[in-house]
Amino acid sequence: MEDNQIRKELNSIEIPEELNERIMNGFIQAEKEMSEPSLRKKINLKKKFLLWFSAAVIFIGLFIASTFVSPAMATIASKIPLFNKVFKRGPIGDTLLEYLIEQGFEIKGQSQSRNKISIAIDPKQYSNQKKEVKQTAEQYLQQQGYDNIEIKIEKYDGYKIAKDIREYPIENRDFIFEIFTKMEEAGFNTSYNSYVAKPDPAELTLVIPETDYETRKNEIISIVKKAGNTFDVGEYKLSFETFTFDERERSERWANIISTLDEVLLNQEEYSIRSFGSSVKDDVTLYVQLDIPAKNSKSRGIAKAIEQEIHEFLSSKEINKTIKDDHYQIEITSKNEKKLN
Repeated sequence: MEDNQIRKELNSIEIPEELNERIMNGFIQAEKEMSEPSLRKKINLKKKFLLWFSAAVIFIGLFIASTFVSPAMATIASKIPLFNKVFKRGPIGDTLLEYLIEQGFEIKGQSQSRNKISIAIDPKQYSNQKKEVKQTAEQYLQQQGYDNIEIKIEKYDGYKIAKDIREYPIENRDFIFEIFTKMEEAGFNTSYNSYVAKPDPAELTLVIPETDYETRKNEIISIVKKAGNTFDVGEYKLSFETFTFDERERSERWANIISTLDEVLLNQEEYSIRSFGSSVKDDVTLYVQLDIPAKNSKSRGIAKAIEQEIHEFLSSKEINKTIKDDHYQIEITSKNEKKLN
């Protein structure tokens, strides 16, 4: 895949006819001498090295030249290190939280939306630390190469959370913990289980293995009802979503990759990306929607550059080990949902 993307770009580079002929003759001669048994016996080690070294120099030279000739290849060259850095480092919100705690600030939590990170400070330290935390966070983001993420400092309000639980008991984490604890005691594998709690109207959705739903659904319902009575949750709707263990294992392998793509792509203002999403249920599909219409003259060029960046990142040796033999596809659409690739 990596070779195909680079080959397409190399084919698009304009090379003077005379130089192109000399390069091609060189490749043909190298291929001939390296493949024919009668000639291969006559080639000494030094010459063999020089033949392959020359081919490598030609390729590297063309790649470097293409970063000036082709905007798409220039984009690949500049973004690959950023993808790798984010993949190894983890989400910027998490690393920022760790950094602030290491600096001695009383941080209670953080949340992140597309271009905003909210940091909650201990109420006792809020007045004294608010300004310094904001400055320290902004400096850290600049050091990491982010200049378009807004930092918002908030006062941690534990009382508000407690009040919400009383008002919406379906969100009581002790209730959820009790469900999963009792399921484990009953022999269920809850390693990949998750849930979604909606407060108004109250609804609890359990995400469980397909086999458990098909063979032990009534047992799970009984466990949930008992936990609800224990914590006085009141009336609510119980629903289920299922998964296979293969799907969940694939989802876990792709989690950091998708997080990396999301963070890097959404913070490249020149690409005008409106949203990024993914599906890993069967095959892996990556969705990118631009914030410009299909009729914009730059839309298809931008889509091509984004697609090449993603392919290049996913074709790297380290990422290949993670995605294994998973098939993936990339769908890029315009603001008005017209397909661009």
